[in-house]
Amino acid sequence: MNSKQLKLLVIIFVCIGVVGYLLVTQNNKSWSQGEQAIGGKVMPDFPMNDVTQIAVKSNIGEATLVKVDETWRVSDRANYAADFSKIRELLLAVGETKILRKMQVGESQLGRLELLTPDNADKAGLLLTFKGEGDKEIGTLLLGKQSMRKSESSSFGGGEFPDGRYLLPDGDSSRIAFVSETFSNVEIEAKAWLDKTFFKIEKLKSVEVTHADPLQSWAVNRESETGEMILAGLGEKEELDSSRSYSLKNILSSPSFNDIASSDISDEDLGLDAPIKAMLTTFDGFNYEVHMGKANEDEEYPIRLQVSAAISAQRAPAEDEKEEDKERLDKEHADQVKALQDKLQAEQKFQGHTFMVSKWTVDALTKPRSDYIKAIEEETEDGVDEEQALPTLPGVNLDTLTNPLNLGPE
Repeated sequence: MNSKQLKLLVIIFVCIGVVGYLLVTQNNKSWSQGEQAIGGKVMPDFPMNDVTQIAVKSNIGEATLVKVDETWRVSDRANYAADFSKIRELLLAVGETKILRKMQVGESQLGRLELLTPDNADKAGLLLTFKGEGDKEIGTLLLGKQSMRKSESSSFGGGEFPDGRYLLPDGDSSRIAFVSETFSNVEIEAKAWLDKTFFKIEKLKSVEVTHADPLQSWAVNRESETGEMILAGLGEKEELDSSRSYSLKNILSSPSFNDIASSDISDEDLGLDAPIKAMLTTFDGFNYEVHMGKANEDEEYPIRLQVSAAISAQRAPAEDEKEEDKERLDKEHADQVKALQDKLQAEQKFQGHTFMVSKWTVDALTKPRSDYIKAIEEETEDGVDEEQALPTLPGVNLDTLTNPLNLGPE
């Protein structure tokens, strides 16, 4: 082999080595990218702390959540406070959800996975649009079809539950992925995003309800926190029906609301132009004025609330109070005053809104006086109810009929 041939062989081996190296490097790179895609995040650079607006949209409705002065609010409900825990859960899920399976989906198959935008009437997904300061769009995430799995452990047999969902991030069909996160808590109705924290009446002392018909207005009160409610103005032949009045001392002790009424609905349509009015007072000095309108087709009542309180910062010591107890009692009173002041401040935030509540929430207040009254049954001297006495027959004196059939003694 001459030197010329040797050089040629060396060149050939070098070329083969270079090609082999490039192939191995490319394979390693592809393998690395594949591993990263399968375990990677759907939206890896999602800046969740920069989000100030979330739009939730489907082909049947939409809701908008906005961050105003560091507080999340529901734009579609007059900027009423939103449930921050739900928003935080959503933002964390969007930023942390990882890919289980990459999907190669053609445009014609997007509808099958419900990955069409809400502008399409059928087979559309639920579109989340995230924006930051200056209304600048941060990203979008289209929530597609949920994957359902049959439950095998149900004692009743059958049943399904979601075990994953198809997602399309930022409108990029090349990034469609299947994930284990179902996003089941993401709802399209604005009322689902409201903060449902509500007021609570504790240690109820008295209730005064005013109806349009004065004869149906009523008032109850009690002398102590453990006492029973007494109905004011009972007649001689009237008494409080205990079967219906047992709930009076717990009125609005744990109320809830379903929605906030739209500001577009007039007071006349809500029945708040001539409301049922209730004034409730507590042993802690709180006063609640509640106005109730008329029920809608879902048996929900619109209500409005005013809250005030007379909280005494000074403690009146007992006559036999010992000096060594003074510091402890003063501290306990100060703590109680602080708690009541915090409660007042929190509950006054509910003023200025019209809440839609269920029938059972205000049922005890909307009842007329007649529903709480039971007539006292009068008895004759021999203990027989006059209403149950034998009826008189026309033309017949029963007192003279001592032996109408002429029956002799046995």
